[in-house]
Amino acid sequence: MATAAIKDEVASSKANSAQEFSTDLLRVYYARLFPYQEMYNWLSYPTTPSSTNGGAAAKSDLFGRREWSFTMEDDIYIRYQSFRDQAEMTRAIQQRQPHKIDIGAVFTAAPKDHAIIKAEAFQPTERELVFDIDMTDYDDIRTCCTGAEICMRCWPYMTMAIKAVDVALRDDFDFKHILWVYSGRRGVHCWVSDPMARKLTNEARGAIVEYLSVHLGSSDNSDKKLKQTFVNLHPMLQRAYDILEPMFEKYIADDKGQGLLARKDRYTKILNTLPDETIRKELYDRWERPENQSLTGADRWRHIRNVTTSPQAAAASSSTATMQTSAAKKRRVNYAELDAWRVELVFTHCYPRLDANVSKTQNHLLKSPFCVHPKTGRVCIPIDAREAEQFNPFSVPTVRSLCSEIDQHDRIHRAQRGGDDALSLAASSTSAASVASSASISSIDRS
Repeated sequence: MATAAIKDEVASSKANSAQEFSTDLLRVYYARLFPYQEMYNWLSYPTTPSSTNGGAAAKSDLFGRREWSFTMEDDIYIRYQSFRDQAEMTRAIQQRQPHKIDIGAVFTAAPKDHAIIKAEAFQPTERELVFDIDMTDYDDIRTCCTGAEICMRCWPYMTMAIKAVDVALRDDFDFKHILWVYSGRRGVHCWVSDPMARKLTNEARGAIVEYLSVHLGSSDNSDKKLKQTFVNLHPMLQRAYDILEPMFEKYIADDKGQGLLARKDRYTKILNTLPDETIRKELYDRWERPENQSLTGADRWRHIRNVTTSPQAAAASSSTATMQTSAAKKRRVNYAELDAWRVELVFTHCYPRLDANVSKTQNHLLKSPFCVHPKTGRVCIPIDAREAEQFNPFSVPTVRSLCSEIDQHDRIHRAQRGGDDALSLAASSTSAASVASSASISSIDRS
């Protein structure tokens, strides 16, 4: 029944998506809702206030040397666009009506002039540190959807990625200006705008990606040729495990999530990888008892967590009950091996899967915030990492819903004012207002 419900949800999403985007709707969005001023303010990076300009922050020339890329209807691709100021950017977007906007690096010269500049003189000088996390990279472990399809059972993969990466960027690198953005369909993007992050070399970016990466074996947790061991965890990995383990119980093991431990065929596969044969058999026998047929996936995970945790570690943790199997009581158990197995299982199903190629080089393009995804009609809106678990991609405003609210707003104001007053862009409707308010890029940043 759960599988049927997922299929119905996905089918409904597909049907709705086909109605949520059109070139006419996009034209209205670019004319009335796209946050041109906020985007310009963000990417201009005003210089430090000084006495020479009366204490005001001066605009730098970074905006004019920034590469923009437009993807037009029928996938016509236009790179190396650049704009002197906000007005020129606005005119270009409204005239060309791109179906997708990508943002690239800041170069030594205006990208629109790249054809008349020697290659050695046209080089990237800075770029935000960016990350791209896509749901398709989880297809080997998802039990509900594949490819571009998503549902609320698999979306928590993105939630877990945001939680783990965000805290690492803040605590380990002291980055403060971090913007998470919904990709509009099946993933999330991260923009780190701190001055130090923007100046990172390609080598430094690659080192950060490597630091944040975990090298796992196969998805069934059985590959013995692992590139990484999970004994004596690095503090970064221990912190990630502490964040992800409760989410594994809720979103991966349980019936309401991926159901990894909810069905016999699935939990048997997991038990077969448990390194202690006696404990493995005791758990299996316990779960097969008639009185335990109503156990949930979360119940089974708690059993696994308890029997693979040493009594000393359990005593030190208020969240882990002390429950040893009879095998553990009668003989010595290699808890270090069991602990490593448990951590690897959690990381295999929860740890962020970064697209390293997006992050490692300065001149890699990434989709602009506040684009409209042509396949879904959804706006690429910011996500507050602190509230990531409350984010629902199916509740994101679409270009059709926004245009409908604009129409409603216009009708109300024409009736109230006789059509004489200029219509305010600050629409009173909830979704349209949310797009305008979330356009303040810095509102997501927190120190």
